[in-house]
Amino acid sequence: MKFAVSLVAESSARLGSLTEFARIPEAVFETPLLLLHTRGASVPHLSYDLLQMVSTGHHMLQMPLVTLVDHTKNVKAFGKGIAEFAGLKEYLNYVSVQDSGTTTPEGYHEKNSISLWTRGGRKLIDPQTYISCIEALKPDMFQAIVDGDTTQSSSAKRVRKSVDVTVKFAGICADLKEKSDVLKDTPMLACITGGYNIKERLRCINELKGFGAAGYVIEGFHTNGESATNLLWEDVEPVLTETLGSLPENLPRAFHGPITPIVLLKLVSKGIDIFDATFPWLVAERGGALVFPNSLSKENVPVTETLPSMKAPAIVATDQKVAKLADDNSNDEAVDRVYEINLKDKIYFSDTRPLLEGCSCYSCRKFSRSYVHHLTATGELQGPILIMMHNLHHYINFFKSIQQAIKENELQALQSKLDLFVSSRRN
Repeated sequence: MKFAVSLVAESSARLGSLTEFARIPEAVFETPLLLLHTRGASVPHLSYDLLQMVSTGHHMLQMPLVTLVDHTKNVKAFGKGIAEFAGLKEYLNYVSVQDSGTTTPEGYHEKNSISLWTRGGRKLIDPQTYISCIEALKPDMFQAIVDGDTTQSSSAKRVRKSVDVTVKFAGICADLKEKSDVLKDTPMLACITGGYNIKERLRCINELKGFGAAGYVIEGFHTNGESATNLLWEDVEPVLTETLGSLPENLPRAFHGPITPIVLLKLVSKGIDIFDATFPWLVAERGGALVFPNSLSKENVPVTETLPSMKAPAIVATDQKVAKLADDNSNDEAVDRVYEINLKDKIYFSDTRPLLEGCSCYSCRKFSRSYVHHLTATGELQGPILIMMHNLHHYINFFKSIQQAIKENELQALQSKLDLFVSSRRN
């Protein structure tokens, strides 16, 4: 794999390309790049044909090992890797450790292994087992095994341990990769951990030198799932700025998780190159259709609906502390849904408009909000399919707009348009 930066904007946003992959040498991926999120080697709710209806372009798939580890024996016996096993051989694939769209349970630490939470329960995976799984899957790129179990509230001891374990695991993975006939030429992304501690993150970067990493994954700011959606930029920014300033400029940087579009644009402006499509999936899971402005080239139709309603957790406020927790949860939910409309809401019972005015996706061209509301209200399987098709189409176009905005030095204008949309909906 080869990564080349073609343009660095005033904001430090980078336009680049990933090329020269061994399996599909002609494939070219422009960065900032969106990885299509999969579960069990399939984009959630979408068959191969439906995925083709969303986009026929070149895409790279993110395949979390946690959703595949129970099937690696079958894939190994098949002998041709996960791409052909899943019938997706024209797509390049990247194997990550955890599913960044699903919250990873905290506090399960082992000296020589990490925990993967599969449908069958908790599985302990050490670096040797991990590389064996990667050899069976034969991905086009993979993430080194990592201890990313840190948040802003993690203790200094936990943060230090996460760095120590991550560096140790990266060294073992790099050594096993070099000895493997299957993986020797497969690019491996090393992981930068250290929580919100700048000193520990810089130590992690320094100790990872010499492992031959093809790029870096910025880990340890959240524990995946909703914790990524609720990231506070003012807490992340100073740590991230110092971290990225110490990384080589000629290698790609990835940031996983269902972060909000506003935070994503801020990460792009700092120089992050690779993201995943877990956010549109999480929105679809709760019956939401994305409606935020995803382009500068056209006037988006104003969204006049109020914020989607969401049932608050059943918490009885027996004291001030618990009452504050209930209020905090309610605020987080309102922020989480500011980019979408809730198609489970009864206000769409007779709404004949498309999911989003002006959208060219299959769902918006063929069906109304009223029909999709009916599907979600009655639990029909077609409901999440149509919503996922719209959300993924919307997000793919968002990334095309980001690339164009960097080329034209208009990234701040796109950020401002999104900020205005969010503030208008909250008000």
